[in-house]
Amino acid sequence: MSSLVFMPELSFTARCRWQLADYVSTPAVWEDGDDLSRPLWTEFDGWNSDSGWLIASRNYDEARLDSFPPDEWQGEDSRQSLSVDTFWFGTYRHALGYVYEIRPAYTGRNSDQYPRLNYWLDVSRSGYLGFYPTDAKAGSLIDKEGVITLHDPVGVALAVRLPIDTQIDLDLPLYKLRKGLKTPLWHIAGLNPEHLVEGGLHLNLSLYGGLEAVKVRRLVENGQGYLNAGRGRPGVLLMCIDNPCVPPHPNPSIG
Repeated sequence: MSSLVFMPELSFTARCRWQLADYVSTPAVWEDGDDLSRPLWTEFDGWNSDSGWLIASRNYDEARLDSFPPDEWQGEDSRQSLSVDTFWFGTYRHALGYVYEIRPAYTGRNSDQYPRLNYWLDVSRSGYLGFYPTDAKAGSLIDKEGVITLHDPVGVALAVRLPIDTQIDLDLPLYKLRKGLKTPLWHIAGLNPEHLVEGGLHLNLSLYGGLEAVKVRRLVENGQGYLNAGRGRPGVLLMCIDNPCVPPHPNPSIG
């Protein structure tokens, strides 16, 4: 990862939708979203089992009792869950182009919620895209090898290095606390972060992620649409730029 360089001036926030078709040539895919696309959103501390997963479905469906209600139903004083539909894309330059660190954005109704939204987008072991809590500073590009110390019966200590992003899910507290940590990065084919403007609409983008950089798809289960790295129906990403220059800040609600 040493060849990657964080570009704060090219980092940005955006709202996103998922095109149900492989290619759409008109901006109506954003305006007439119910027929052509679905909004991307997530929520945290919610009342259903979808908390933290990146959802590609309508924000609320009365037929689904476990869907989260619109924010206006909850009221400012009783708001417990945080719904997110705007995301921060931390831009890194490398030899082949750009890759992105994706986090919930501290903007709009969530602008004063720092640090409740300190999550980054990663891939679960089943390929689902979800937001995982992290203490890593945005834009810092973490790449740490995990190490544990084992003691043999005669008291000799032996350092054992643990692989980053291991596929072995050991149910050991020591392992879970000390395993390697690596910033998950994503590639968005068709997007040039050097030419973004506020309100700019970008169609027909392809999202790649995971250990093998596979193309993301939409997988519907029990009436809900999830994004998955490898499984599901093909589609592409839509982005509407909210702010074309958002460097990370220790408290993003300030300045």
